[in-house]
Amino acid sequence: MNETYDVVVVGAGTAGSYAAYLMARQGLKVALVERKRAEEVFKVTGDAIGEHHIKRLEASGLSINNKVFMIRYSGAELYSPDLSVRYFVAGRGYGLDIGEWAQWLISEANNSGVDVLDRHTVTVPILEGGFVKGVKANRGDGTQVELRAKVTVDASGATGVVRTKLPPQYRISEPLLPEDASYAYREVIEVDYAIANPQNIRIYLSNVISPGGYWWFFPKSDKTVNIGLGIWGKLVKETGLNPRSNYDKYLAKSEHARGRRVLHAGGGIVPTRRPLPSLVGPGIVAVGDAAVAVNPVHGGGIGPALLSSELASKAIIEALERGDVSERGLWRYNTDYLRAYGIKQAQLDVFRLMLQTLSDDQLNRGLRARILTEEEVLEISEKGDLNLSGLRKLTIALRLLKVPDVARKLSLALRYMNEVKGIYLNYPQDPGNLDNWLVSLVAKYNEYRLKLKLPPQSI
Repeated sequence: MNETYDVVVVGAGTAGSYAAYLMARQGLKVALVERKRAEEVFKVTGDAIGEHHIKRLEASGLSINNKVFMIRYSGAELYSPDLSVRYFVAGRGYGLDIGEWAQWLISEANNSGVDVLDRHTVTVPILEGGFVKGVKANRGDGTQVELRAKVTVDASGATGVVRTKLPPQYRISEPLLPEDASYAYREVIEVDYAIANPQNIRIYLSNVISPGGYWWFFPKSDKTVNIGLGIWGKLVKETGLNPRSNYDKYLAKSEHARGRRVLHAGGGIVPTRRPLPSLVGPGIVAVGDAAVAVNPVHGGGIGPALLSSELASKAIIEALERGDVSERGLWRYNTDYLRAYGIKQAQLDVFRLMLQTLSDDQLNRGLRARILTEEEVLEISEKGDLNLSGLRKLTIALRLLKVPDVARKLSLALRYMNEVKGIYLNYPQDPGNLDNWLVSLVAKYNEYRLKLKLPPQSI
């Protein structure tokens, strides 16, 4: 059995459902392919989203279903490993009922004319004449189907089940390496005490509990919380560390989980890296986690998923109007994404690598010295950049004298964040120069990695 569409979207999570909705609303024939039953779609996340991302959804014409919101946040508390230092970073957001969120987005896509094909497990992309022409899938009843399309959207999550099955000469196919990911486990639990300040999410740095990552406490009400941890994938692969084991050892029986009644439990892989060399190929684009569209420092991916879907949809609609869905025809998505978020993502990836090389002692001393203010921490997380006055630079320099080892690494990271930004500002405007550009980028990264005593990466 074969079906033909303008666009086939693989994966009915946040990115896939939103992309399908946007394109169907513009009159395209769209299929949304999902391996689970539609009513069972559920993504294991921290369930938090910034208010500005909700405003983006509203601007697209969506009427937000208030059932998706469980709590309103006013900021984040960041704690040093020894708990002696607390930063508060202001920022409005929401705690989501992620199940309601998923069902709402799928419903909006369906109401816009999308064919929602659940219980369809995609096996391989259809590759003809160098172009992706859709996907092959196994249906829930055991039959096979070819879903043909002018453009295929990989929204399948961190595994990237479509793009990673393409030949390596397709730059969109670059695999997600363990060292560029966080392996996470979390539970949504009820507790037997009233949570203090539930309007604030909490992030705890600890190389004991969450090596190379952090553990979190995100209230969803005054008695319900999303609590979990992420471990640097490099350490998981090299040492056998397991996020579920660390959760059971350090968090499950802690005072934070007192009276714990588990409502939902699960784990997953979170991309934490710079953007893929290209988010497009002939007849294919990637969005959301499949496009590694995630903040590399804190792993937040719901907002970037929405942004990537919006930009990809615009590029696809324009390419179909021109009748050119080649890599060049879809290239606008690359440049739009880098301009809107990708350059910041690359800079934060540089910062992420530095953080992952700091010991708990260095984190304690660095945070205690308050080298950066809460506002400057927010600026780095929002912009991937830090603009300082001459007087502020002098103040920071004096504080850095107290922690010279941390100072060297922080100064190194800020320098390479700026240099990597310069390379991304020269990202090619067409596919022809991508390989040469990529050589210069990887060389700069490896130069930085060497200074952090990390092994080099290959192209």
